[in-house]
Amino acid sequence: MKLVVFGATGGIGSKVVEQALTAGHEVTAVARHPSAITLQHERLEVMQGDVLEPGTIQESIAGKDAVISALGARNLAPTTVYSEGVANIMQAMQAAQVRRILCISAGGLEPGPRWQRWIVKPLLWLILKNMYTDLVRMETVVKASGLDWTILRPPTLTNGPRTGRYQAVVNQHLSRGLSISRADVADYMIHHLNDRATYCGTVELAY
Repeated sequence: MKLVVFGATGGIGSKVVEQALTAGHEVTAVARHPSAITLQHERLEVMQGDVLEPGTIQESIAGKDAVISALGARNLAPTTVYSEGVANIMQAMQAAQVRRILCISAGGLEPGPRWQRWIVKPLLWLILKNMYTDLVRMETVVKASGLDWTILRPPTLTNGPRTGRYQAVVNQHLSRGLSISRADVADYMIHHLNDRATYCGTVELAY
């Protein structure tokens, strides 16, 4: 497949690029500072682009089969990088007639098991209020897009290795699992690019 990855210099995005190339896909990695991507590969194209400036990303999406958004905020300040950034991506997708998008959100946005509702969710919202507020806006925009979307909601992210062994459910809540490596989040995305069971679905995944 021909993929375009936004947030390609981040923890998950960089893993997505690496694993997609290993799997034989053609990858366009979009970054505000292309020099930050040092990986070189015959099937990798690096392009400059900023999701908050729509005119800079249209070319990268044209002709692609799927889009992966691994956007991330750099700090805990108020942000619109998720909602506005993904909205701009989807607008460019619709103009280019590209339908498939997978995007990273976060666990704890909705009520889950009792221990999550009473302990984990309030704590996460207290610490990550600005990020979570924008992720909720992003999810709302994605769900109303009419595209073939999948939203991933991982819990605490680690720098552990890719194992390929984790729990994953679609449109359900996991009863347990507090963490997952960025490499395994990327693993799930690469293995479910064409999985119609995940279309218009939210995915929770964890160890």
